[in-house]
Amino acid sequence: MSKRAEQDLIRILAWNAFAGAMLGVLFAAFLIAWDVAGLGTLLARSDHPLSALLLLFGGCSVTFGSAVCGTAIMGRSDIRDDRDDGPGGGRRDLIPIPIRVRARRD
Repeated sequence: MSKRAEQDLIRILAWNAFAGAMLGVLFAAFLIAWDVAGLGTLLARSDHPLSALLLLFGGCSVTFGSAVCGTAIMGRSDIRDDRDDGPGGGRRDLIPIPIRVRARRD
């Protein structure tokens, strides 16, 4: 892989990670604003709302950022290997052989 291709791949991953993290932040904000499962009320009554918000927004941004990055990597046609053996994969010529096993009683 050339230096230019590596830089392009890193740029694409960074952009997708940022976009996914922003989607995660937006999702967490909607969870709080719509008070899904009483989350907004719970945060409002919390003794430490800042740490709870940090955990919620951080977890959602990491999750969404990782999902978007994974989608971007798997969707790249230039790094994909299109050799496919069909659905299911694996070897079809193997035949299971029964093996006798003695059972012990303790």
